[in-house]
Amino acid sequence: MVQEEVNTQIPEVEELESSPCTGREISPEDALQVFDCYLSGEYLIRNLEIVRKRKQKALEELGHLETAEKRIIERIIKQKIDLKS
Repeated sequence: MVQEEVNTQIPEVEELESSPCTGREISPEDALQVFDCYLSGEYLIRNLEIVRKRKQKALEELGHLETAEKRIIERIIKQKIDLKS
């Protein structure tokens, strides 16, 4: 499940890295603002924040899965179930 989410988010992240010149036509004032953002690296900082939030969410989900895995393994050991079966 986590891998599927990661796979679907890759194109979104790559889109964030695309050129600020693509898309709808913008006014010269807006263009200057976009280029200033691009040249200063502000867009990279915003993208990094987005990626970090998504990463944290995925890590939290992974933590829940690891906890569930441990519980299952403990039950298997307690019930003396052969893992090869």
